[in-house]
Amino acid sequence: MTERSKTTASETIVEHVTQALREAVRKGEFAQGERLVVADIAQMFGVSVGPVREAIRKLVGEGILEFTPHRGASVRAYSERDVRELFQLREAIEGYAAKLAAENIHRADYAERLRQCQKRLHGIGPVITQSAADVRQAFHDLLYEIGGNAAIKEAAIRVTFPANRLVFSELMGRPRAEASLKEHDDMIEAILAGDALRAERSMRAHLRNAAVAVCAVLEESRGKTPAKRKKV
Repeated sequence: MTERSKTTASETIVEHVTQALREAVRKGEFAQGERLVVADIAQMFGVSVGPVREAIRKLVGEGILEFTPHRGASVRAYSERDVRELFQLREAIEGYAAKLAAENIHRADYAERLRQCQKRLHGIGPVITQSAADVRQAFHDLLYEIGGNAAIKEAAIRVTFPANRLVFSELMGRPRAEASLKEHDDMIEAILAGDALRAERSMRAHLRNAAVAVCAVLEESRGKTPAKRKKV
């Protein structure tokens, strides 16, 4: 194997571990504030400690993990204030994304694709599962695409990720999921109608309601045992 091939293989392993660890945090397999032991993570993913250290370094840079001298890396813990500030930023970013989507909805086949996305949302119904979370995220991804501003999507992803592991927690319960589905319908109707102002207001209201629900989950989940981890 050439030096270049070795470098490429090493980078691939690091990216795999980074993505796997990112997803494990997102799904709540590591509790807020939990310290990450490099050797344990390496065994979990079946790799050497080198790629794990590099993956942790990357996730610290993303703000998903935090590093404390003499303690090492741990999952970043979010206070209610942190959550509210993140959602306030999301309101500004995603509210504008919804506004742009309403302005651009009549281009290409966007309206039909949005209707299909709405059908998928109703297909999963008011459930709290990872697959349901993926469908809801697909809705937001479609709005970014329709809006046509790549910078908005990049910014939204950075502020959305930390709350993802909380937003679709089963602790949030069915009532919030039912309300969220109705809120998505309101947003979609406004966008399909080309009503940019209403679309932005609907998105902002949806995110304000989500912030309240996430803070409630955050409070209730403190001290609970994290989800069981699967060896990758």
